[in-house]
Amino acid sequence: MLTIKKGLFIAAALAITVVPAAASSIDRGNPSNFSVWAFLTFCGLIIVAQILPLLRKANESTKMIAAKTREKKKLEAH
Repeated sequence: MLTIKKGLFIAAALAITVVPAAASSIDRGNPSNFSVWAFLTFCGLIIVAQILPLLRKANESTKMIAAKTREKKKLEAH
């Protein structure tokens, strides 16, 4: 159940960040197009840099919980 909540949270976070990026892709004839895309790229890199450690931590905790569950089942079987 916990992993489902984490998955939904990550999906929601990605959906929230995709909407502004898709809206900014509309060409409005702005002469500073390069600077806008450079700024959006920089913002995207910051978001990715914040999400990657979260994903790693979630993966580690999932493995730890699975190992504890396996160990608990082994102890109950004996």
